[in-house]
Amino acid sequence: SHLDLPVVDKSRESLDTMELAPFFALRDEAPAMMTAHIVYPKIDPQHPATLSRAILGGVLRDEWRYDGVVITDSLAMKAIHDRYGHDRAAVLALQAGADMVMALGSADEQAAAIDAIQRALDRGELDRGSLLRARARLDALAERFPVDPGIYSSEARRVDDELMRRAWARSLTAFGGAKPPPLDQPLRIITQRCVPGDGVAEPGLSGDRIAMLFEGFETVDVVQVDVLCGLDWRAVANDRRTTVLASNARARYGEHARAWRPDLHLVLWNPFQALDVAAPTIVTWGYADSALDALQAWLEGRGAAPGRAPVPIAPA
Repeated sequence: SHLDLPVVDKSRESLDTMELAPFFALRDEAPAMMTAHIVYPKIDPQHPATLSRAILGGVLRDEWRYDGVVITDSLAMKAIHDRYGHDRAAVLALQAGADMVMALGSADEQAAAIDAIQRALDRGELDRGSLLRARARLDALAERFPVDPGIYSSEARRVDDELMRRAWARSLTAFGGAKPPPLDQPLRIITQRCVPGDGVAEPGLSGDRIAMLFEGFETVDVVQVDVLCGLDWRAVANDRRTTVLASNARARYGEHARAWRPDLHLVLWNPFQALDVAAPTIVTWGYADSALDALQAWLEGRGAAPGRAPVPIAPA
């Protein structure tokens, strides 16, 4: 949705078990939820969720009885900006049931959004009572989470870091009978050399950082390619080395990856890449330092992979 307007054309039942499931599970706990610039035709064929009364008013408020703050994603994203503009989208989002619009963009665009909201209010196109309830929710959120961060002591940071370290270690997930290779087994690591940021996602791990995960092994050949999606598996040597595919980029691989046959697949960013490659797989769910520490411990036989996937992503 940063680049275009996505459409997820699934049944409501399928949406409830996948895309909507995390939000439903947190409906009584989350103080705020952010809308997506995505069209779900089986709920509202005309509007992305950000601008959909059927979703914000119908699903969130009426069905789920959610009473937390609903904030839009950025109106500067192309899914909204290129189709509606800041000013019109700001009004439509409030009409749909959002409490707050994220009117990022130039100062002129933000001013245009504010002016459009005021004009709509003056013309009766926005319900004043709904806006007052939205303001009350925002006031309650601000009181609960004040801007002043207070003092974050070194001890508090240590406790938080340890909690996150344990969480990353417990989330490491194995599929397909994945087992760490022996430390004296010659390895071939195939990974992408550089994963630059693209304005949507941050940069991924470099091939050199991937190589550091295997410092405990005796013999390692690291093959860094320009783009993993273009990998030709026929060019991979068929020898005594154990071949490890380290997926450090975000894009799915597609059908051509069905022919890939690594001995082990390490999924470091997009967990759904596990569906693309038929191989024993380890999913880290991210590449924070603690996630990489947990992965390296598993590779070296010092740690386990006790995690369970929240959705079905077993390798094909």
